[in-house]
Amino acid sequence: MLYVARDGKGLICELHPMPVGNAQEELTADNPEVLQFIHERWRESQLTELDRDFVRVIEDTIELLISKEIILFTDLPPKVQEKLLRRKEVRELTNYEGTMGSGGDDLIPL
Repeated sequence: MLYVARDGKGLICELHPMPVGNAQEELTADNPEVLQFIHERWRESQLTELDRDFVRVIEDTIELLISKEIILFTDLPPKVQEKLLRRKEVRELTNYEGTMGSGGDDLIPL
């Protein structure tokens, strides 16, 4: 059995293996509402991962354009410059390796 909590519309908003807080209603694992809830969370997770990877592709494209002197870093709007610098700083501080990259250079292989 699984235990669910529902939102104001009556839709499942939490799913737990045991009763926790507002999740007191028992449903079977093959219940259509449970399966729908799990599917929606999986889809959201997949989209988030794709978005994260796509952002990395855009960053790498900007870096490539800058390295080939097609654009200058200073041509970018100030907010974009700030975000790119901050993301680069965070990656360096955490020794981040993107899910698509395969080496210490953290570039997406072509």
